[in-house]
Amino acid sequence: MEPTTPESPTPKQVEVVCRELAGELFPWDTTRSLELALLKTFCVPSISGLLQRTGEFTHRPRKRYDDTGLMVAELLRCGPDSPQGQAVITRMNRIHGAYAISNRDFLYVLSTFVAEPIRWLARYGWRALSGREQTCLYLFWRQVGEAMGLEAIPDNLEALLAFNRRFEREAFQSAPSNRQVVESTLAMLLADWPAPLRPALRRVLLALVSRDVCASLGWSCSPNWLQQLVLGGLRLRSRLSRRWPQGQGSTRFYSQRPTPSYGARFHLEQLGPPAMLERLNRPRWRGHQRRIGLTGGIASGKSSVGRLLAERHGLPVLDADRYSREALAPGSRGEQAVLERLGSGVQQPVGGIDRSALGRIVFSDQAERAWLEQLVHPLVRQRFEAELEQLAAAPVVVLMIPLLFEAGLEGLCSEVWLVDCEAEQQLRRLMARDGLSETEALARLAAQWPMERKRPLADRVIDNRGVSEALERQVEKALSQGAADDAGQRS
Repeated sequence: MEPTTPESPTPKQVEVVCRELAGELFPWDTTRSLELALLKTFCVPSISGLLQRTGEFTHRPRKRYDDTGLMVAELLRCGPDSPQGQAVITRMNRIHGAYAISNRDFLYVLSTFVAEPIRWLARYGWRALSGREQTCLYLFWRQVGEAMGLEAIPDNLEALLAFNRRFEREAFQSAPSNRQVVESTLAMLLADWPAPLRPALRRVLLALVSRDVCASLGWSCSPNWLQQLVLGGLRLRSRLSRRWPQGQGSTRFYSQRPTPSYGARFHLEQLGPPAMLERLNRPRWRGHQRRIGLTGGIASGKSSVGRLLAERHGLPVLDADRYSREALAPGSRGEQAVLERLGSGVQQPVGGIDRSALGRIVFSDQAERAWLEQLVHPLVRQRFEAELEQLAAAPVVVLMIPLLFEAGLEGLCSEVWLVDCEAEQQLRRLMARDGLSETEALARLAAQWPMERKRPLADRVIDNRGVSEALERQVEKALSQGAADDAGQRS
């Protein structure tokens, strides 16, 4: 977060203000404004298209809605710095990291959590948010965005709101996925009401959205008289709630109320796409041996750090790339499966797999890459488990795994180090190292999670943007800090 001044609120004050806004002063309005924020994200084809492909809002809209509402409510109730808030952010990062989501789309979604409550309360609330409250809302969600690893977050409230307006002008477009996702969500929201009332309630809901939103979602705009009627009704509701507040003094966060998906109580381990729950809930290694998972982007410098750990510090380093090569070695079952699937085009004249030809295929065809990963990843995991059994007496072991997060191998490690660098450095290093064209190198980079998704999931980030001496100092510091943390946990 940006440093505070005598006029700006402290981080603690920010949390208190936002908790009070969402849980005491405007609980109903906060929920409605965030529902509108969710609906507006469906106007962006890159977002609605992803949601359609995952099926989370078309096949499981109730669970997806409840999961989002519960995690947002827990952040507001507990604060992003609390253990509960940090656990929520970690889980969000692990869920989002499985998908190719642009930083700009993430920033837009983040901006709606600030812009929509401000707009809703100015239009429908019993009072608008003060300047200080708006600033607190911005600082709160900026802190969440930073914890999620988002880049280029606008520096102040005005810049964030300007980004929000600019993005909507540029990115709101009509697409079939927009309509499919929003209709599934709208049907879910109306399902709690008696069937005869649903058509009228649908018209009321449509009266809340602007012309550009209607155009992007394929809806007809509501007539002006209905919009004015809805406006008047919501303002009357706000005035009545101000005179006769219900449950005054109590907090009413979404996460404190029963939900259709989970009943009276929920557990964080329940939240997330059903197909991902086993992986999301897989615990880290908690044995006596310290296991360092060493990962990073392709050509970020993992091998350099691995050599330092092996040669300078005498640690055993288990290399996933080596095990991947062995899985496809001549005579192996992996080689046989690849040749049966892809044929002579990936076979060398002297025997064995032509890895350059195989790389060209899998990095240009997502389906073939997924097939190859499903073949190789279990074999690599078996090798790791066998080697770790042999090294059971070693106090520290390094597991060098480029696709650690992508392959879901965090459970093998007690801590994760990420070797980090700039995207341009990655690209140039990869082209020079492997003799690739820029197009080929970009395809390989696109096959992995981007660095911004990996950073929040790592326990330690090793910056490899500079000289080798700086890299050595960081490795030594990470080793000593980890040893101290480990000793503290055992004492």
